[in-house]
Amino acid sequence: MALDLILKTGLINSDTEIIIRDQDSHVVAQGNWCQDNILGYAYADIESFTWQDDNKLFIDLK
Repeated sequence: MALDLILKTGLINSDTEIIIRDQDSHVVAQGNWCQDNILGYAYADIESFTWQDDNKLFIDLK
């Protein structure tokens, strides 16, 4: 799975904060979906993701 597929689900809106982490849980990018630092990971392989009620999406890369 990749971030581009999650974007297509409608789970993410313009206010959603996306936090992308590497395998060691270090943050490699943070922001909303339209920022270049997030879009750079649009096709990266995702291990898992978690959406929180406070409109945050945590993505863990493979």
